[in-house]
Amino acid sequence: MKYRLGALPLSAAAPLVALLGLLMASLPLAGAGTELILIGLTAAGQLAWHLRHLMLSRLVTWPTLAWLAIALLSYQLPEAWVSQADWNRWEGRLMAGSHIDDWRPPLLMLLCLGLLNLSLLTRTRANLGAPLLMGTAGLALLAQLLAPHPTDGPLALSPDGPLLAAQACLLLAQLVDILGGWRTSRNSILRALWPSLLLATLTMGLWYHQHRDADRQQQQAIAELGQRLGQRLSDEIDDHLAAMRRFAASWRWQDAPPSADQWAYQAELYHQDFPYLLNIAFIDPRSRILHVHPANAYNTPLLGTRLFEAQPDGREALGKALHDGTIGQTRVIALLQGQPGMVHYLPVIQARDARILGAVGVVVGLRSMADTLFRQVAPDTAALTLLDGERLLAHQGTARRPGPWRHASPLTLDDLSLTLITRPGHDALLARRPRLPVVTLAAGLTLAYLLYLALFARRYMQLQHRQARRSNRELRREVRNRTRLQQEVEWLATHDELTRLPNRRRFLQVLAEHDRVRPLSVLLCDIDHFKLVNDRLGHLVGDRYLAELGRLGHAVLDAAGGVFARLGGEEFVACLPGSSAEDAEAVARRLQAALAESRLTHQDGAPVTLSVGVATLDEGPLVADELLQAADDALYRAKSLGRDRIERATSPADLPVGGP
Repeated sequence: MKYRLGALPLSAAAPLVALLGLLMASLPLAGAGTELILIGLTAAGQLAWHLRHLMLSRLVTWPTLAWLAIALLSYQLPEAWVSQADWNRWEGRLMAGSHIDDWRPPLLMLLCLGLLNLSLLTRTRANLGAPLLMGTAGLALLAQLLAPHPTDGPLALSPDGPLLAAQACLLLAQLVDILGGWRTSRNSILRALWPSLLLATLTMGLWYHQHRDADRQQQQAIAELGQRLGQRLSDEIDDHLAAMRRFAASWRWQDAPPSADQWAYQAELYHQDFPYLLNIAFIDPRSRILHVHPANAYNTPLLGTRLFEAQPDGREALGKALHDGTIGQTRVIALLQGQPGMVHYLPVIQARDARILGAVGVVVGLRSMADTLFRQVAPDTAALTLLDGERLLAHQGTARRPGPWRHASPLTLDDLSLTLITRPGHDALLARRPRLPVVTLAAGLTLAYLLYLALFARRYMQLQHRQARRSNRELRREVRNRTRLQQEVEWLATHDELTRLPNRRRFLQVLAEHDRVRPLSVLLCDIDHFKLVNDRLGHLVGDRYLAELGRLGHAVLDAAGGVFARLGGEEFVACLPGSSAEDAEAVARRLQAALAESRLTHQDGAPVTLSVGVATLDEGPLVADELLQAADDALYRAKSLGRDRIERATSPADLPVGGP
């Protein structure tokens, strides 16, 4: 009987659910090309499976699974074996400008789709692990819903909502189609499924823990990189300020401002150490630029410029140096050289009379300084951005797409507060990403699958052994019954059922067994007037009398070492090997006495009596028929002489031919 889903048989509902999954996956067409293609291929193979086009299903499923396997390898193989650049280069050969992440889905989606395709290739058979494959696919789907994680970049674990719903529909379609077929193996499946599914759950938990640890390590590495660059930037400013103080102090022993040659010579020495200093200028007390180095297209036109007028943003800082004799520093301003920066003004004070000869103006181009530091970081490693609040001061971008994280390092430069933003490159993160979590996931799920197969096979073997033991018990019972029946048949062939005595056949066998024993006596017994017993008392009473005589005869003959048998009707016969005629007659008398003591009577109360004919073979060969005939003749004579008698076969006519 088919399971039913509402009024629809599950055999028809399964392909409809798979088709629904395909339709839901087609909703987010933008930005989900790879995921959509893989879900579409999986849904097509599954739909062919539901419609029982198995060859078509395999033709679609095998290439899909190969694609997913290569994608999984790209997550697992160490960077030393196949680098991220190698993967991107191979992808670029397939489509110019493509990236490895353009061809592989997020890891958990990859796992879910791979398990669903594997389940189809196992033909959803329980003994090949299909229940565990579907259960693990369900765990991967649940993890996509629950695991908090960025949805883009190299560390994405899951796609967006419609694609998740599509995966759920594909899984549901498989379950709907196959649950009815698992009913007969339900107990075996459950016993094998729960330990292996528990191992799969623990594996996914361990993988996620390692995955988050890798996230934290990479985020910490990003933060450390930003902190190192920020510290270098701060140290660089401190170093050039200290150098400029020494430079300004070197002129205090002069009575007049330095000449152009002197200024150019001394300033060049410092400019070589700090190339990001856009210019080093000597400014007279009226804020005019007397000397500037280096002499270039930006700096030379500045000669003679009154800074109080040309650069109002620096007027306060310059005034400190020229009027107060203290170091002045601007905030980040738009420099005359066309980039943001800041200017340090250091007073030149004559040592002899403390007269201010002028000021040394040091123009620091923050973009140039940042570029000098940023060049120490490879462009693919991280994107670096220097900000003054929201104002962009300097930026170095990555050659390819940036990663999902960014780290902001605050910088304090004297009175300035800047921010350095570090955002790692996508490929750099992938290249440095540890492969251990994915290897742990793959190895753990493989062990869970092998555990399921082992437990299911063990359970199946137990059932087979149990069935074999049951069959063996039934077979042994049948053998015992047949043996008992055979024994009964054999017993009935040689015994009388009423009296439980040997019959004529068995008696003749006994005679043949003693054919060399001499003397050999035979007693032929007949119940007197037995017909009257049957006619007047009934056959049941007659049968009881016969059975009683059989019991008595067996007891007497057994004590005498003979065999008592029933020939038929009311006639009984006894064989006495080694007994003479006298001994046989004595046994016959004991038999008569035993019958008399049994008090078997006729209807009129007369006792039931027994007539006996005795024949003894003393020598010569045994002829059974002749010996029995002699005993029968003797019995006849006993009957004719009045019954209740014992007669011997003594005349030549009574004895066998071989007798005396």
